[in-house]
Amino acid sequence: MSGSLRGVPVGTQPIWLDPKFPAAVALCRYEISRLDAQLLTGLSLAAAPSGTGELAISALAYGAGIVTFKVSGGQPGRTYSLMLSATRSDGVAAGYLLNLRVDPVLATDQAQPVPAAGFGTALTWAGP
Repeated sequence: MSGSLRGVPVGTQPIWLDPKFPAAVALCRYEISRLDAQLLTGLSLAAAPSGTGELAISALAYGAGIVTFKVSGGQPGRTYSLMLSATRSDGVAAGYLLNLRVDPVLATDQAQPVPAAGFGTALTWAGP
């Protein structure tokens, strides 16, 4: 993808998504350049930390040059890392790191201990 996805290649500063509340379901979207959109064959998306009570990803989709996905749940006050991996038909793959903060509802809200610090099972989209 060579930086054409509006994320940031892994190893540099991640892009921040709009924060959400624990009970909210947020729809996130990213645009891919027209050139890469014609060649995109697969996507995967995983969140860290992972486990019971952590951020859940669903409805990963791609169409008309736009990658969309929904996020729900999460611990109040915790920042999650999302790894978006994209693969083109020529075999070129790129990873993009996104961050999303789950805002506390009350000033006293505290995140629970992390069940698994690494990335969880990735949600995938396979091209046409």
